[in-house]
Amino acid sequence: MSTPQPTRSKPRGLSRRVMFLLIVSLVFGLVMVYPPLRLATWLLPAASLPPYLAPLLFAVPFALRFVHERSHQPWSRDLSAVVMTWLGICFIALCLLLPVEILVAAQWLQPQLAATIVVSLVGVLSAYGIYNAQRLSVRTVNIRAPLNLRGSTIVQISDVHIGSRRPNFLKPIVAQINQLQPDVVVITGDLIDMRGITPEDLQPLSQIQAPCFFCIGNHERYVDVDNICARLQTLGIFVLRNQTTRHPLGSGTVQFIGIDDAESRSQVRREINKLHPDEEAYRILLYHRPDGAKDARQWGIDLMLTGHTHRGQIVPFNFLVKRVFPQYYLSYDVDGMHLYVSPGTGTWGPILRLGSKCEVTLFRLM
Repeated sequence: MSTPQPTRSKPRGLSRRVMFLLIVSLVFGLVMVYPPLRLATWLLPAASLPPYLAPLLFAVPFALRFVHERSHQPWSRDLSAVVMTWLGICFIALCLLLPVEILVAAQWLQPQLAATIVVSLVGVLSAYGIYNAQRLSVRTVNIRAPLNLRGSTIVQISDVHIGSRRPNFLKPIVAQINQLQPDVVVITGDLIDMRGITPEDLQPLSQIQAPCFFCIGNHERYVDVDNICARLQTLGIFVLRNQTTRHPLGSGTVQFIGIDDAESRSQVRREINKLHPDEEAYRILLYHRPDGAKDARQWGIDLMLTGHTHRGQIVPFNFLVKRVFPQYYLSYDVDGMHLYVSPGTGTWGPILRLGSKCEVTLFRLM
């Protein structure tokens, strides 16, 4: 009698990836296909829509995004920006359509009128969202600090996303920073999110008229992080990768600590405990995401500056982001440590902002 061979189960990692791709495809299809088709059938009830329209609406954005991922050229970046902004517009349309569907189903609203209202609202909100994504808003935050640091200022930018955004976007950011005349500038990750961003693209950063410190974000990890850091260093940016440095400020000293971004929520605890706090300095942690605040405070951090959340960027994403990161926007007190979560200075994906702003943050030590 032959010995039965054990049945091999599929690798768990592969099954998860397949499930993830299926879920992403379903959500993507719902956002990209359903709103245009639904609005078309309501606006043109007598028209016969071609059967290939739905697969075309689904496949073309994927194809154009794929082209961008392969080429990483300025023209493909612009094409990708159009595709991703269209995705954002479709998402706005979906959010408006869902409650309107109920009104139409209850016969409280005629389909053609419903479609006209939705299209009009989508047009107005999208136009404002695109305009809002180009503006820079300055927020001033007062921070309690030792007497020898009072009167000093720090500017934070975060999540600029050069790659998703054109490199020219850096010019107004740097101009705004210099207008604020800070003593120090910090960049808390996701400055770059595309391969092939050249030193010439980043040249405006060399015009920052204050010492500038940088920690990496998740998007630098996704692309060429070592090359990015090398380029920034040639422009005079101090890159902190699980490192600390002392810097004079006012008549005192600040210890800047930069921790590399990681998905693990224990990253701050694991990396910061390899370092030594300067007992005579005011300690500022730069970490891309608002994780590990209690661990930072226990180590001795006085001020923790983060970003990553974009404040959801487009409502109602803010509700989802808040579930993942309960400390997702503005200031929090963590056992006496000041935690600040920037909504970001740029945008990722759709060049749209609804319910959030592109922020340059000015901290006044008082």
